[in-house]
Amino acid sequence: MLIERNWLGSVPVHRPKVAMTVGVFDGLHLGHRHLIDRVMARARALGLRSLVLTFDPHPISVLSPKSDPEILTTFDQKAAILEGLGLDILGRLEFNQKLSALTAEEFLTDAIWSRVEPFEFVIGPDFRFGRNAEGHLGQIKAWAKGHKIRVTEVKLQKGQDVTYSSSHIRALLKIGLVDAAAVSLGRPYRLSGRVVEGSHRGRDLGFPTANLGEVRQLIPGPGVYAVKAGLLGRSFNGMASIGHNPTFGGRYLTVETFVFDFDRDVYGERMDVDFIAQMRGMIRFDGPDKLAERLRADERQARGILGKLDGEN
Repeated sequence: MLIERNWLGSVPVHRPKVAMTVGVFDGLHLGHRHLIDRVMARARALGLRSLVLTFDPHPISVLSPKSDPEILTTFDQKAAILEGLGLDILGRLEFNQKLSALTAEEFLTDAIWSRVEPFEFVIGPDFRFGRNAEGHLGQIKAWAKGHKIRVTEVKLQKGQDVTYSSSHIRALLKIGLVDAAAVSLGRPYRLSGRVVEGSHRGRDLGFPTANLGEVRQLIPGPGVYAVKAGLLGRSFNGMASIGHNPTFGGRYLTVETFVFDFDRDVYGERMDVDFIAQMRGMIRFDGPDKLAERLRADERQARGILGKLDGEN
């Protein structure tokens, strides 16, 4: 997959013919996937390249910083998912004040027509773009007609008793319902960052943890979770604790993962944590011994949950 991290940074030598879509696509949930699958299917049928343009950072973080949404997926996570789906081109549109000042017509010309030759534009009914969000589906259709571009409107998808919505997924994650969020996402929710040094309390308790730092995403609600940890190119079972370490009077929110059957120094290494199920909320215990006793029970529960997931008897 070709990844253009600075989509407007240069003028291409040639304008590839594409089927395309554009949007924030935070979470890349199943509703987004339905639309993007349509783009790729049309590209294959027409002998074109498939293109997704995505805004990064989230437009609200630039236009209204005080109401900045906690993002579900980083650009790198989106790239990895879309590459796995077989997308041909991913373009990162850096959302800044300059981009936000473009009129709808300027956006369509500068961000799209100057870079690619769209044969088909696949879009959802609620997509807005351009200065003050003045652009809408009708305007895209009018512009596309003048450029002999086909526009396909894809209706919003809903599963049975499932809402495909980034805001709904955020609400689920904040109360620890990571398994429900995974149904809408089509995969477990993932946090990514680098392993940083912690207080070493876990090691003293017999549960050495890899502390996740540099997290730029929404962190699920406090509690203890069964997780899959991606480290050093491998996947490990484990359990993660999110909270302020109430037993020790902690002040800072931490994401600490005890990786099962693993004993290596991984400070500075990249780690992905996939949240499978919340096992309990955050509890204050009467001292380290009581906490260690509960952690042993948590480990047994997590191994049981993950063993079933792995097909173990």
